[in-house]
Parts: sequence; structure tokens; C-alpha cells
Amino acid sequence: MRSYLAATFGIAISSVSASADELGYFQTLFGEHCVETRTFAVHLAPVDHDIRFSIALTNKETGIQRFRQFDAPVPEIPVPIQMQESNYCDTPVVLLTVEYPWRHDWPQVLRTMETYAFRESDFAFIDVAFGPLTDIALADDTAYDPADLDMLPQIWVRCLTGRNGKPFKFVEKETK
Repeated sequence: MRSYLAATFGIAISSVSASADELGYFQTLFGEHCVETRTFAVHLAPVDHDIRFSIALTNKETGIQRFRQFDAPVPEIPVPIQMQESNYCDTPVVLLTVEYPWRHDWPQVLRTMETYAFRESDFAFIDVAFGPLTDIALADDTAYDPADLDMLPQIWVRCLTGRNGKPFKFVEKETK
């Protein structure tokens, strides 16, 4: 199964790479299940016809490639809708927001999104937050005055020191 998955990703990578080579430094190319910048490529694929899906991350400059598997709330493969390179808690990271296809007729549920954080150097998985990366504060929680916490986005970053090699975790704002 792994060789089939690798072959699938290889075909997807080669088909988008020609266009991605022409990208500028601040441009991003989105495909149905992939997203690329000048330096990174991310591809999503199903795993064993189940609710699991994989994220393949590739650093085009160093050639490092990693595959990570996750559970999805629905059996369909998610679609990448946002990607951003950031620096949280003195760690360069790649943030990827995916949207899950939602097949219910519930009017109160419009979209289901999650944001995955990976360390840029080795693509180690750091954490996942429920919501888009635009709902994540752009600095760690030590950078804020406590009086300003009510004005922050729904999710912010809490720096960790020496815990399991993770530089931070996402913290959801408590609702009153």
C-alpha cells in the first residue's frame, strides 16, 4: 500500500511541479488536494478507503519528504485551503488549513476546518487546532497584555519548554 501511495504522490507532485517552478517568492498554487509554494509542496490523499488521510510534505530546496497520517471527521479527503510559513516560539513552522467536505443539511454547520502545524526543518507534527489559521493569534501567549486577551482570535499559541520536543501547543479561548 505504501508503494501505491508513494506512486500516487509522485504523479501528483510531477503534474503540479512544472507550474510551481514558475511561482514567485510570495505566491501559492492550490490544486484540488495539493498546495505548493516555491519551497514547499503539500499533498493530501486517502488511506485505505477509511476516514484516515495522509499529508505528504516536501521541502523542494532540501529534498526532505515526510508522510503523516490523520483521522478525518468524514470519509472524504479534505481540501487544503490555506498554507502559511510562520515563526512561533522561536520555531519556523508550516501551518496548513484543510477543509472537510460536509455532506449534511444542517444549516448551522457551514464548514469544518482544522489547521495542522509542522516544524519546518523536519516536518515533525506539532499540533492541530479546530478552525482556520486566520483564527490563530500571530504571537505566543506570553507576548500579550492580559487586558488584551479578549481581543485575540479564538486560538492562540502557548510556548512549551522542553516538553516532548514540541515548541508550542494551540490553546482555544475559553468562552464565557
